[in-house]
Amino acid sequence: MTELAARIWEVAGAAGGTLALAFIVALALGLLALAGMFVGAAVVVLERFARQVRSARSVVLAGLLVALGVAFVALQTELPDVFEGGDGLARALPLAVGAALALVAIGMGAVALLLRWLGDRTLARLAVAALGIGLVLLLPVPPLAWLGAEARSALAAAGGAWLALGTLLVVLGLAPLGLAGFLDLRGSAEWFIAARYLVAKRRQTFISVITGICIAGVAAGVWLIITVLSVMNGFERTWREEIIGNRAHLTVQSGLGPFGDYEQVLARVLETPGVVAGSPFVQAEGMVRGRDGEIVGVRVQGVDPARIGDVTELREELVDGSLDDLSLAPGEGGAAAGHGIVVGDELAGALGLAVGDELLLVSPFGGPPTPLGASPRLMRFRIAGIFRSSLFQGDEVITYTSLRAAQEFKRSDDVVDGIEVRTTDYYRSARVAEQVQSRLGFPYFTRDWKEFFPAFFQALKTERVMMFVLLTMIMVVAAFAIVVTLVMMIMEKASDIAILKAMGARDASIERIFAIEGALIGLVGTVIGVLTGIAVTTRLDWIQHRVEDVFGIDALPASVYQGVSELPAQLDAVQIAAVVGIAMALALGGTWIPSRQGARLDPVEALRYE
Repeated sequence: MTELAARIWEVAGAAGGTLALAFIVALALGLLALAGMFVGAAVVVLERFARQVRSARSVVLAGLLVALGVAFVALQTELPDVFEGGDGLARALPLAVGAALALVAIGMGAVALLLRWLGDRTLARLAVAALGIGLVLLLPVPPLAWLGAEARSALAAAGGAWLALGTLLVVLGLAPLGLAGFLDLRGSAEWFIAARYLVAKRRQTFISVITGICIAGVAAGVWLIITVLSVMNGFERTWREEIIGNRAHLTVQSGLGPFGDYEQVLARVLETPGVVAGSPFVQAEGMVRGRDGEIVGVRVQGVDPARIGDVTELREELVDGSLDDLSLAPGEGGAAAGHGIVVGDELAGALGLAVGDELLLVSPFGGPPTPLGASPRLMRFRIAGIFRSSLFQGDEVITYTSLRAAQEFKRSDDVVDGIEVRTTDYYRSARVAEQVQSRLGFPYFTRDWKEFFPAFFQALKTERVMMFVLLTMIMVVAAFAIVVTLVMMIMEKASDIAILKAMGARDASIERIFAIEGALIGLVGTVIGVLTGIAVTTRLDWIQHRVEDVFGIDALPASVYQGVSELPAQLDAVQIAAVVGIAMALALGGTWIPSRQGARLDPVEALRYE
């Protein structure tokens, strides 16, 4: 009986796993189909607006607005530190705007030629077809599974390039032309009717309320995404700065192990463009014994006291003592016996240590032989300084001493394990690392700071992407609310539409009326959401303090969040542009089905019972 129950449970578990996998695949396919539908519908609406361009002024204005957005996104991507202050933004922005204007002009010209050559809605059909082809080539779909790895890689690259080209044409060409056509529609009959329908009075007050709810939904989605992603960016920036403060931007090591000609290697590294400073280091593992006999494992980092301050922020993190004392030999300059060592304040507090105290460092290897094997080797140090960083684990396990002391502790010759290097821009440290490795050649290799904590930063990126996707569902719900609102409005205004068509209004005019309504809902909601998100993000510290005062709680305990006691935040132009693009695509895409329904309304049937 027990075996039968276990077998049933095993089969049920396998069936549940299969159903879960099928549900995930179906959900992914549904999301892709939904995205394709909204993208295609948004391109249709943009094409309608683009064909209404009448004045050069609106084209120039729309092109300039899109170029400014593209310039800020490009600067955020290529030069993220340019927004942190200084005159770098004033120098880089005109160049970026000029290049963006040239790209936008090329894109608008190409799309204008396509609109002249292609018929109505043909561009939208091509866009949907291009999206499908690009996804088939990019994703590991079953029909292409029989191809080899190299062929699949080439097809994936081709699919990515195809999607990138289509995206650039839409963003740099169709979007500004659509915006220009939307601006040119002001003052037209379609604009007047759409505005009157949105702000209905008396009997249609309910529709106005629903319209306000749609605007609030779009605004809430945009606001929440901007604020949440900014907070996650802030935490990532804080931890990244702490990690970089305790580490160099990159390290140079030898594939053959420790090397002795480190001064010559350091000189060649310093000749590399982008390198600011360098310092050799020696690494060792050991244990420290406290006054009461407690044992704590530590990492011993041998550094050059004269150079380490130019590579890391260790000198600024000292709360007591001096790095210069590390250079003093035992008994030199009135120093106590033993080499100097700098420890973290967490370790010093746990062991009750202060500057000038003695510390016994234990190496598990290298001691005198005994019948039971090699005994631990002991070496006395004196506390030369105490540092404090926001990384508590670092304060507990990292210690610093001089190169000579670390070499003596390891019983090694005058060799080092590597060289720590600081660059002008840690965002570009990977490129500098490649140049350094190319200059040094075999057997030297470099490691960028991101390679020391790959899982940590990958986890942050994954969380940010998942949060972005989940919060985007708020805007998807708002987009469906726009569809429902426009459908209800069409049902309410069926007689009005029939009279307009009986008076000679074409289907395209009816479609533009409801396309303008959806565009206005999305535009107003997006603008409110962006402004609210930026305002809330810049005032998060004030909001946090008010919440803590009202509820009497510590929202961010420093002991839990690595010394972070206030919500950090960092706005990202790329993320804001992506949120704005998605919000407007959903809003414009949501107008296609209702506008088609309104345009196909039969005047005779609509007025039969009036």
